[in-house]
Amino acid sequence: MKWAAEPAIASEAPAVLAHAIHLATTPPMGPVFVSLPMDDMQAELDDTQAADIAAVRERKVLQAVGFPADLAGQICARIEAATSPALIVGGDVERYGAWDAVIGLAERTQSVVWTAPLTGWSGFPENHRLYQGMLPPGAGWLSQALTGRDLVVVIGAPVFRYYPRVPGPYLPPGTGLIHITNDPDEAARAPVGDAIIADLRSAAEALFAAAKPSQRPAPPPRAPIPDIEHAETPLKPETLWAAVGHAAPPDTLWVSEAGSNEFPITSGIRPGNPFSHLSAAGGGLGFGLPAAVGAQLAAPDRPVVALMGDGSMHYAITALWTASHYRIPLTIVVASNAEYGVLKEFGKWEKTPGVPGLDLPALNVVGTAASYGVDAHEAHTTDEVIELVESGIADRERPTLINARTIPVDA
Repeated sequence: MKWAAEPAIASEAPAVLAHAIHLATTPPMGPVFVSLPMDDMQAELDDTQAADIAAVRERKVLQAVGFPADLAGQICARIEAATSPALIVGGDVERYGAWDAVIGLAERTQSVVWTAPLTGWSGFPENHRLYQGMLPPGAGWLSQALTGRDLVVVIGAPVFRYYPRVPGPYLPPGTGLIHITNDPDEAARAPVGDAIIADLRSAAEALFAAAKPSQRPAPPPRAPIPDIEHAETPLKPETLWAAVGHAAPPDTLWVSEAGSNEFPITSGIRPGNPFSHLSAAGGGLGFGLPAAVGAQLAAPDRPVVALMGDGSMHYAITALWTASHYRIPLTIVVASNAEYGVLKEFGKWEKTPGVPGLDLPALNVVGTAASYGVDAHEAHTTDEVIELVESGIADRERPTLINARTIPVDA
């Protein structure tokens, strides 16, 4: 929440609302909260007050942007001097128009690219040869993943979101970090690195212009998408998501909230366009289904596919009613492992296996979805997954849900 306020008297309400709107729409854009007392609703404004409202309504708040060329040159000199640089990007790269310049910077400097942990949008084409996937969120895990990188440049993401608590250094020994963000609070709370507060698009364009083509060898690419073979349920998660990715067109907008499946999803689904893979910033549950419904309303000409776990979808299951009632042509694919898989993973990591209450054997995902009016199906093979995803995306009159059983985490 960027700001919260309540007008002291009724006549202040227009000015407080204008203040809120300007703050919400000024980078870094974010939610604000205004509390309007109920008895303000009955207040009548006189002519002078009404004229004041017009003045408040018509004023503008503009942002002048720029990034010093000499600072861009200094950063690029550090990238050029590094043996093994990495770019770590976040959702703000897409939100603020830095997408093309960041891709150009990575290619010109031959830097590997990761998405920062739990950042929402991916910030980079997931099918790009330099892209390595999403970093794990725990400090110890993250520093281990970055071992061997002598310089890390973070653009449009916090440094970093750490969850769960994994012991270890914030960065590997000998690794430097430069943080470029448009959020002063994000810069102030970062535990490591040198932070620069700037307009992201201007910064990325200045860096791209200042960067010199690198002669360092290109880093090895990620493992390829798994081959799609005929398989019957329960499927390996990687097999399910490879089949789903194969069935969907390139302009698909993916919304994922699948707990223990979040990393397997990226093995088989690799969109290349901006605003194509949305997940919950911060990793909270209950985001996926409502976000997918909203994404389909916001992008009616694109297919939207929600990638859900059978447990996570129940945090906001009533979004299915909204999709059905308003005939929103969303396609939902559910990986059903009949358990709270991500907590089982945490239990193993915390050396407390066998936590009770994490098995969900009686969930009837298809029956539940059908009860809300959704066209719901059970897929028993990879061939059926592909066929049902294709037909679901083609149906622009109603939502479709495809449920597929997957191998449990502890199998």
